[in-house]
Amino acid sequence: METIIAGLLALIAGIGFGIFGAGGSILLVPILVYVLGLPVKVSLGMALLILVLTGGIAALAHARSGNISWKVGLQWSALGIGGAYIGGRAAEFIHPAVLLGMFAVVVVVSASAMLTPKGPSVATRPPAGFARIALVGVSLGFITGMIGVGGGFLLVPALVLLCNIDVKKAIGTSLFIISMRSLGGFLGFSAHTTFPIVLTATIACFNAAGSLIGERIGKPLSPQRLRPAFGLFLLIVGAVMVVQNVVDLINKSP
Repeated sequence: METIIAGLLALIAGIGFGIFGAGGSILLVPILVYVLGLPVKVSLGMALLILVLTGGIAALAHARSGNISWKVGLQWSALGIGGAYIGGRAAEFIHPAVLLGMFAVVVVVSASAMLTPKGPSVATRPPAGFARIALVGVSLGFITGMIGVGGGFLLVPALVLLCNIDVKKAIGTSLFIISMRSLGGFLGFSAHTTFPIVLTATIACFNAAGSLIGERIGKPLSPQRLRPAFGLFLLIVGAVMVVQNVVDLINKSP
């Protein structure tokens, strides 16, 4: 029963991921930790592996609509995959409670970003230089790998501002980049963590199906109009995680 509930929640998470190009693992990790009761590091690694599949499928759907800049996507993927692998390896030496606390903070930041006034739909200045793009790409990749988040809420505006592409194309391109970066992060986690393959595949199928539904829903809609509601939902999830993590740390303290 828990697996069915987790699968349905993963389907909903995938829908949000397909619409916004963000929020995939932000909802997946709480499902794996709190609904299925999996260890934190197992959940983070599973979320990354699921994002490889979900991000790839959603990216292909956006590619059919011409909403991917392959040049930008390949460049950022090459920069981010190495950083994500290092982040995944670094997670081995960080206490699970600390990782989950960092994840919760990222959820709150993500929600805040969605609740604030929307950023520009197109860049108003020339594309950034390679050094700046490399710094942002590697840094976001490291964060992805270490705490299991795709980082689309940061990646989409970065692509708009640094690479001078419109927001629709930035969303599609971000999905491809997230898929590639998540592969690097998963490989980093797999060096020190093992995963339940059948359960991972089951959740991945629900999540991938949701991403395809989300991509179709997002076609006639403006993702920017839906951002505040989704952001409020993420803020509630993040706040609950922060409180739960603090309570757990207090209970475990001597």
